[in-house]
Amino acid sequence: MKNAGVCATFNPMKKAMIPVLLTLLLAQAAPADEVKAMLGIHTSKYLFSSEITSLNRRQKTGMSFSLGYAFEISPQIMLEAQAALMAKGAKVSLEYAPGKAVPATYGNRALVLPLFFKYRLKEGSTPYAAIGPEFNFILAHTLTPEHGESIDIADNTNKFIFAINIALGYELPVGQWGLVAEARYNRWLSNLIKSPGTSVKGESISLLLGGIYYL
Repeated sequence: MKNAGVCATFNPMKKAMIPVLLTLLLAQAAPADEVKAMLGIHTSKYLFSSEITSLNRRQKTGMSFSLGYAFEISPQIMLEAQAALMAKGAKVSLEYAPGKAVPATYGNRALVLPLFFKYRLKEGSTPYAAIGPEFNFILAHTLTPEHGESIDIADNTNKFIFAINIALGYELPVGQWGLVAEARYNRWLSNLIKSPGTSVKGESISLLLGGIYYL
């Protein structure tokens, strides 16, 4: 029974990885036109299902850093692949008795692989819009009471999360280099928790600054 459960979990994840692997192979088949590094801050929270009434979610802030490359499909459209290590979560209040609660923090670390289809308004200095899927591989997940030790809840956590990103930004070329500023909205579409009948998803907003090297 244990092996069947592992296979049932692995097969959907393997199927979900097929589009990202095909896209990455397509990107690698063409020479990159630019390399990008981005650093910024994000605020994230968990979206709990209505069945969970003992949690009062609040925003949790963190830092973001990513590396990526892109190649040109047309003068205004680019396909961009990125990789990042992200730490997200939510601040919560755990009710243990009527009117009594303990502050705590959920935190997860993940390897994140976002893909973007980016549309630039024009060549040169330009605003742009981007949208695309994101593939999250959860590395760790903990619950930490304000005055207590962290509790490892990774065994109750799905290890693969599918998400979507929407971004608006501005790109400023300076010779062979460029500067970029971007605001990004991220929404998890997969359930973080394995428990049946319970839904825990997430969303975050990021403000990013970065540099581009044009190849």
